[in-house]
Amino acid sequence: GSPYQPVIEALENYPQKKFYNVSELGGAKYDTLPYSIRVLFESSVRNCDGFLVKETDAMNILDWKTKQNNVEVPFCPARVVLQDFTGIPAMVDFAAMREAVRNAGGDPAKVNPACPTDLTVDHSLQIDFSKCAIQNAPNPGGGESQKPMAKLSPLKAQPRKLPCRGQTGCKGPCSAGETSRNSGQFSAQIENTPILCPFHLQPVPEPETVLKNQEMEFGRNRERLQFFKWSSKVFKNISIIPPETGMAHQVNLEYLSRVVFEVKDFLYPDSVVGTDSHTTMVNGLGILGWGVGGIETEAVMLGMPVTLTLPEVVGCQLTGTASPLATSIDIVLNITKHLRQADVAGKFVEFFGSGVSQLSVADRTTIANMCPEYGAILSFFPVDNVTLKHLKHTGFDKAKLEVMEAYLKAVKLFRNYESSSREPEYSQVVQISLSSIIPYVSGPKRSQDRVAVNNMKSDFQACLNEKSGVKGFQIAAEKQDDIVPVQYEGNEYKLSHGCIVIAAVISCTNNCNPSVMLAAGLLAKKAVEAGLVVKPYIRTSLSPGSGMVTHYLSSSGVLPYLSKLGFEVVGYGCSTCVGNTAPLPEAIRNAIKQ
Repeated sequence: GSPYQPVIEALENYPQKKFYNVSELGGAKYDTLPYSIRVLFESSVRNCDGFLVKETDAMNILDWKTKQNNVEVPFCPARVVLQDFTGIPAMVDFAAMREAVRNAGGDPAKVNPACPTDLTVDHSLQIDFSKCAIQNAPNPGGGESQKPMAKLSPLKAQPRKLPCRGQTGCKGPCSAGETSRNSGQFSAQIENTPILCPFHLQPVPEPETVLKNQEMEFGRNRERLQFFKWSSKVFKNISIIPPETGMAHQVNLEYLSRVVFEVKDFLYPDSVVGTDSHTTMVNGLGILGWGVGGIETEAVMLGMPVTLTLPEVVGCQLTGTASPLATSIDIVLNITKHLRQADVAGKFVEFFGSGVSQLSVADRTTIANMCPEYGAILSFFPVDNVTLKHLKHTGFDKAKLEVMEAYLKAVKLFRNYESSSREPEYSQVVQISLSSIIPYVSGPKRSQDRVAVNNMKSDFQACLNEKSGVKGFQIAAEKQDDIVPVQYEGNEYKLSHGCIVIAAVISCTNNCNPSVMLAAGLLAKKAVEAGLVVKPYIRTSLSPGSGMVTHYLSSSGVLPYLSKLGFEVVGYGCSTCVGNTAPLPEAIRNAIKQ
């Protein structure tokens, strides 16, 4: 047991709930620690066994001010997130271990992940079909799911089977024979069931595009999916989220995140490591998390800690108010640019200042998602009133929220911008004013290169002239106005430099923000009303990060306008960004080569 047992206390007003009171243990030193380091400290205190995590490790973290960059510390995350690319080898290794244990005469059923693990099958979708009608959203949920079906508000009815977070005996949307995570089994359903309208549970006209793409996906990946389905039945402590549910990060944010874990009435902060660089998104919800390699992830699944050098923490102070014309992506890319210049590689970044309370949780997760672009390990937004409001809004259980708030305040992990308590001491402070942010686009080649919208045309012209490189295309002056005629579906079109041939509206990582997705929908509405059309040879697609996105696009009335322009829902999974789109028409390919 932990040598820190004496600091276990009961939570005020909730005598049955226990926690390690790390703020009392740490005293004045704890009060000056950055919030992200407080999470590391709590984990080391709770997991201290004198073997994998020693008392000296906990004390080193507490002495962060003098020890940063000088010592290695172990960290035991609360859970692991995998996607199917990296999940397959991990599950195969566990299956192989079961076989080895059986051959040695042991009980193979004892081989299970030691750390709760969620695996989202989201990398097997390919856009083979697009531009057909669609009306379905697989998981329009988020929030809790242990309420009986009859009492579910229309928003939470979930016709697709999802892992249940409820208690055993849950009457939620688990099918017969499936049990909740507490008993460790969850069967992922991959058969093609008739699709129900997620809000009224009535069958909807079969959405051709999704079903066709899904059929191809299941055909191509049959063996992998069968293996995942088998894994979901035999292994405890792992949930496998079936394909066509959503993208790993959006599912992580909407469904898997707990913010505060509660196991047998014991409370501790949620934290996560994942096999994907965008795992950092969850830091926008106040959950410490980052991406690691497959070997480290498997080590965590086997109960080992992740080892990291005690990092420097850069405090990023946000001030001012953003222009109403700047989108969340403008804000994110601006902050990314500042942090790249501040050299935050290999460090934690933690946000504070008056500007933070003006950022929605969607904005925060988008900023946290960009960590790989500016090289930080993670970008942490401590839980505050904005976070609680977001959780309440997305259907989190009220009683759970009250316990969560009481716990986070007891261990000083709750940030209150109104109170005069002093800010933590950071390794360095970077100041960014939100007032200076104007609308930008990314490109023309790399996502981190930004061009102000009003300079876009002149910038593209300059890029054609520049020598081939990060921005330049090095096109000879006499060839810059070349036009190639193309025959496509019986009509002639003209292609020139700067013509668009692929256009995808995606809500993943950077764009999982409702403000940006709804802006795209409103733009589509105005385009249709103005009589604008999209050229038929352009590969258009709309790939929502989860059914929730389809739900809000549909209920706000913009989905038909997107469809009319050719942006039809093609499925739920990573598509265009990872190159999973069918080849361009041959005529277009030839024209590009010319």
